[in-house]
Amino acid sequence: MDPGLRERAQMLFHLLLRYTTDMLVWEDTNELSEEVMEDTYFCVLYNDEHHSYDHVIYTLQRAIACDQNQAQIYTALIDKEGRKAVKRGTLRSCQQAKDNIRRNSEHIIQKPLRVEILHSAVMAHQNFALRLGAWFQKIIGYSVGLREVFCQVALEPASDNNKPCLISQLMLHDAKLYKGARKVVHELIFSSLLMDTEYKRQFAMKFTELYKQLQEDFICDDHQRNISVTALSVQIFTVPTLARQLIEEGSVIKVIIDTVMDMMREHLDSNQRFHFQGHNPDKFFRVQVIFHDLRYILISKPSVWTETLREKFLEGLRVFLRFLCCMQGMEEVKRQLGQHVEVEPEWEAGFSLQMQLRHILAMFQDWCSSDERVLLLAFQECHRALMSCTNQPFCSEPTDSYMCKQILHARPYKVSQEPVSIHLPISRLLAGLYVLLSLWVTGVYLYVFQVQLNFTELAEQPLRCVVLAAQVCADMWRRNGLSLISQVYYYQDLKCRDEMFDKDIIMLQIAASKMDPNHFLMLVLQRFELFDIFNGNSSSKDQEVLKQWNRLTEEMLYLIIIIVGERYVPGISHVTNEDVTMREVIHLLCIQAMAHSSLVKSLPENESHETWLETVISKVAVFKKPGVSGHGLYELKKECLKEFNPFFYHYSRPQHSKAEEAQKKRRTQEGSDKALRPPVPPPFCPGFSNIVYLLCCDIFIHILRRIFQKAVEDRSSRWTEPMIQRALHLVGQALLEEKTQLESNSTEEVSICLSCKMFEVVKCLREKSGPVTSFSSFQDKEKAERKRKAEAAKAHRQKIMAQMSTMQKNFIESNKMLYDNVPESLSQSDTAASVERSPLSSMWRVAVGPQQGVCSTDWGAQICILCQEEQEVQAQAPAMVLTACVQRSTVLTQDRGKTLSPKGCYPLFMPPDLAVGTHTGSCGHVMHATCWQKYFEAVQNTTRNRLHADLIIDLENGEFMCPLCKSLCNTVIPLIPVFTLGKVKSNFCFVSLSVREAMVLFDESQADFRSILSFGVQEPKFSRSITEMLGVCATTVHRVGLQTAPNDLCPYVPVMSWNTCAYTIQAIGNLSGLKALVQFSASQRLKSRQAVIQKHFADMLAGVGLVLSIPALYQEEAVDLQPSAVSTAFNHLYLLHLVTMGHMLQILLASHGKHTGDEAQAAAELFSIVLRAGVSGFSVESVKRGVLPFLRCAALFFNCLTGVPPPEELSGTAESPESQLPLLCSYLSLPSNLFQLFQDHRDVVTTLIKRWCGDAAISKALKGEMQIIRYPRKRNRLIDLPEDYSVLLNQASHFKCPNSSDDERKHPTLCLLCGVMLCAQSPCCQQQLNGEEVGACTVHATICGAGVGMFLSCICLCFARRGNPLHLCPERYRKLLHMWQQHCILEEIARSLELLNVMFPFEWQML
Repeated sequence: MDPGLRERAQMLFHLLLRYTTDMLVWEDTNELSEEVMEDTYFCVLYNDEHHSYDHVIYTLQRAIACDQNQAQIYTALIDKEGRKAVKRGTLRSCQQAKDNIRRNSEHIIQKPLRVEILHSAVMAHQNFALRLGAWFQKIIGYSVGLREVFCQVALEPASDNNKPCLISQLMLHDAKLYKGARKVVHELIFSSLLMDTEYKRQFAMKFTELYKQLQEDFICDDHQRNISVTALSVQIFTVPTLARQLIEEGSVIKVIIDTVMDMMREHLDSNQRFHFQGHNPDKFFRVQVIFHDLRYILISKPSVWTETLREKFLEGLRVFLRFLCCMQGMEEVKRQLGQHVEVEPEWEAGFSLQMQLRHILAMFQDWCSSDERVLLLAFQECHRALMSCTNQPFCSEPTDSYMCKQILHARPYKVSQEPVSIHLPISRLLAGLYVLLSLWVTGVYLYVFQVQLNFTELAEQPLRCVVLAAQVCADMWRRNGLSLISQVYYYQDLKCRDEMFDKDIIMLQIAASKMDPNHFLMLVLQRFELFDIFNGNSSSKDQEVLKQWNRLTEEMLYLIIIIVGERYVPGISHVTNEDVTMREVIHLLCIQAMAHSSLVKSLPENESHETWLETVISKVAVFKKPGVSGHGLYELKKECLKEFNPFFYHYSRPQHSKAEEAQKKRRTQEGSDKALRPPVPPPFCPGFSNIVYLLCCDIFIHILRRIFQKAVEDRSSRWTEPMIQRALHLVGQALLEEKTQLESNSTEEVSICLSCKMFEVVKCLREKSGPVTSFSSFQDKEKAERKRKAEAAKAHRQKIMAQMSTMQKNFIESNKMLYDNVPESLSQSDTAASVERSPLSSMWRVAVGPQQGVCSTDWGAQICILCQEEQEVQAQAPAMVLTACVQRSTVLTQDRGKTLSPKGCYPLFMPPDLAVGTHTGSCGHVMHATCWQKYFEAVQNTTRNRLHADLIIDLENGEFMCPLCKSLCNTVIPLIPVFTLGKVKSNFCFVSLSVREAMVLFDESQADFRSILSFGVQEPKFSRSITEMLGVCATTVHRVGLQTAPNDLCPYVPVMSWNTCAYTIQAIGNLSGLKALVQFSASQRLKSRQAVIQKHFADMLAGVGLVLSIPALYQEEAVDLQPSAVSTAFNHLYLLHLVTMGHMLQILLASHGKHTGDEAQAAAELFSIVLRAGVSGFSVESVKRGVLPFLRCAALFFNCLTGVPPPEELSGTAESPESQLPLLCSYLSLPSNLFQLFQDHRDVVTTLIKRWCGDAAISKALKGEMQIIRYPRKRNRLIDLPEDYSVLLNQASHFKCPNSSDDERKHPTLCLLCGVMLCAQSPCCQQQLNGEEVGACTVHATICGAGVGMFLSCICLCFARRGNPLHLCPERYRKLLHMWQQHCILEEIARSLELLNVMFPFEWQML
């Protein structure tokens, strides 16, 4: 850069940056220039994270008298920019507004909102300073030289030595800046100081110098870390070379830990240990965030060590050990006796701190392992810190204990009587360092000789923790409350176990390898408080005490199994990290086949959030692709099953039971024995090889002898089956170890000879107990028990058969009349099978007309799912109801996005595009109406008290969950008995409406109806409860379908019932409840006034409603009648003919092409009639394809209405559409040549067709001026998604919110119904819907899906976990499609929310 330009730029940047800094760090004490004469002020409201949106809006409305819209705008700007001037005026008026805001926002548990009064000149200068920040970013982007000049000016020391440099001033004042100013400063630092290596180093040194003050300010601040200057640490500390320099030159490890220690010093007790009772959770959380910076510093261990680096690292380690000393033994607990603990002690804070330190402890060990000298010095420092801890392990002098001629010299201690702590970070760190030292063979022996370690003392504290967990499992600490149970759970849980439970086991293995095996086991017996029991010096008759002793014995044996068998730790045996992960995966898959996500969640992570699953999964498992539902699962390879250990130490109790059951089940299926043998473990490293001597020492043999002796004495209170299993497992481990040594060494070199000792034990037990007699007596007892059970089962079967016989006789007796009236052709000699095979059986499979068959089955007896009582469905009986869900639907729409529910529309006429319909679905579960009413009232009473009730069901709209399957419901459908018509003989005399007579009814000139009373019969009467349930269901359908208030007197109530029946049949995905829905719709005419039904009949020409309303013609005001069976049969037939011809005309007008084939003549005559309407041609096949869906729906409708079963060929799925047409025509009593209908009714139909084709709307449609719906209608599907999720992310990255002009990150969301991209979870796209502010997705779902929507979030997470790329699962997407087509989305959402049991509501309407 030119020197002159550099000089001018330096001067200009210095002046402008100084000006920007002065304005942004402006204090109230600063004085304005005398040139500022204007006396105008602003009342400025600042953002905080304590007050909610609604609270701020309410406060502004009350304080400054603005309307709600203006308050919402102010609040949105305050949240986005950090502050907003809400009042402009004199100092007095602004002060009054400030007082009002603080007074209205103040609460007992909340501070008032932050409000300041600023002079108008200060506001103007600060706004200009922010613009200068943006200008700086633009200017320094032009040239590297300009950026260097700016960095020099920003880091240049101030002329006043008492002040830091300009960038330091901005950082120190960061917590006082508002959000908008912070963003500008942070972006300026990013674009300048962090872009150059040297200036980044200098800035990092400044940042480290100010680190403590910056963190103190952050802790006192209420804003999130992502808008704090402390968040820049991730940009600095994660650079390995820069982290090394900061350790060497800035002692950054010491700085970070000292900062944490100063922040937490207030929590130290008199013993200099942490005690978090009554701590501030928010402040404590912010302090823990500082540990992230320590993780960043240690994330990459050095490959080359310098002396300075060693010195500074060890200095930081010593400071870290002082911090751990405050945790060692903190929050001790003492067993509560007699009375339950009154106040649960605080424990979450301690474990939260442990979780934060989990990876840091592992990183420190990883750094130490990279240099032998550092490792030796670190071990020495850690051991010194452990010995200097203030909590002394004992309070008494050592004593001698005797067992099997062995003497243990140790201090007495009982976990059940003295204080014990679960927090031992220094002991566990020392265990980890010791294992690392064992890898450096010469170093280990050199150090062990220099320092005489007392392994008994080292093992003491970890052993206490293990015993504490065992005693908690034995219910000895139940009076200490849930806090201790939770601590023990997390002690062994995935989140903490690698630096707690696992390290305790390692320390016990270290002690077992260095101590005499007899002494070690005697120490274990003492701490488990079982020493006297196995020594024969203690006895008790208290069953509770005996139960505790048995459980402690089980846990003690389990501990020995772990110490001897768990060797998958690098350094303890010759294994790698890959072997460790592989073993974890094997044991997880031994429980059950698992999905990839479940495996990842069940595996421990390292500091980089990696589990190494991908490196081993292909070696141990095979992937099974998912079916229609569920996840793809990994199944364990058969050759890996031999690695299964039933006592794997990372199993929880439920996992242990599941794994054992699964493996026994697998072995049974394979025909092998169920014995779960211990697997062959890898050999110990030389430093730990002495552990195996535990399996052959005198104390071990004594323990086994006592356990087996208790078992053969047949004293059930002294032993348990798990105890024997563990003892036998230990025997198996010892024999495996002996076998391994025999195979690898000579007989003289074998260190374990358990087989001889165990033979002596078994021989002695046989001689003392006489096991043959015991076994024979046991077999006799078992045979007697089996015989008793068999006799009881036989008696139970005989009782049931007698009851069934009695019921059959009662049924025949009560229905004797029916059996007497059976025709001779259907006598007892003729079976049901012969009837089906007879020629007449095909005639009976007709649902319409005079040849209508007989109803096969009625409802029969139904069992209420609530009271379990059985009842027949009868007209005069109490009502039985089906649970149902009524919802608006656009699944069948042919015009997505069309405005729904236009005002003034006659709801009966469903337009051809089916833009929206009313669907009624049911899960098929039956209840008494009275039982349902009681259940619904109980749901209302209990749900109102649940915090998340508004997420699951809407009580105001009558929603509830099915008591049995938890499906979402909002009404019930009464079960109406099917009124069969019987067999209609052809020679009966009948009078019915012919097509010509029906046409008279459609004539608009006919204003009145004439009764055809002479052809009617008395209609059935329903019980009061059935009539009431008819009204309940009809009102719900009317309310939901028309989105209106309930109104029983509305004339649209019956037509909406017919409407939902027709729509549900067309969208049928589940036959459950369809029969009940059709019968309910048919009964609606009995609930409404005859004039209303007759008016609807005259107005419409649609199949379902026409059929269900025609009985109203037989009614008069004084007499309630219905058509006879004969009249009904012919009415159904002629109406079906009429509607079929009308639909065929629809298809004809919408089709194009030429007609050929056998039906050409009949089709040509029809075509000649409609030719003048403008149709150019049509195809016979296209008409047949178009009419097929209508015939299927008609067959379903008449099957549910009349109860006549369809032909068996229609019930299967093998029939092709071409072969279904004649079967449907036969079932519906239609000619196989449908065009023949137009010839049979030529005189009447010709006039009708001419009238239809002459309509103006038809002419417009044929000219292309209106949309034409072609048949068959297309079946809607979800949009096609790319297989790779990254493709979708690329598409979403180009999305720009249409209502926002800034560059702030949005939440692009894709509608799966229509493919529109929306801006979700953002106030910029919120709209008013029914007087409520809702999000863009909610608005779109109302338009696109009638209130039901499916959206896919297209957000790319910046801190997403590394792993396999995301791909679309076609099977799962297909399941989602089926769920949508079957109208199960609402049901699935309700079930998911019920299972999640969300305690804090989420505002879904704001999506």
